[in-house]
Amino acid sequence: MFGPYPKNKALCICGALTDLDVEVVKRKADLGKRVECARCRNKRIAQEHESLERHFLGITDEEIDEMQ
Repeated sequence: MFGPYPKNKALCICGALTDLDVEVVKRKADLGKRVECARCRNKRIAQEHESLERHFLGITDEEIDEMQ
């Protein structure tokens, strides 16, 4: 599971090439997940975190739209 695996180039959905371990690319493919560059991954995680924060604070999407 852990080790110095060779790197593999993978294409992110945004078009960026990223270097990932061969095992990571294989595992993502087995799970049906897409490969993400660091920027897209960080953006997705931030959006998920924000969504969870709004959920636990009881803020609805309609309230967010009204604030903007």
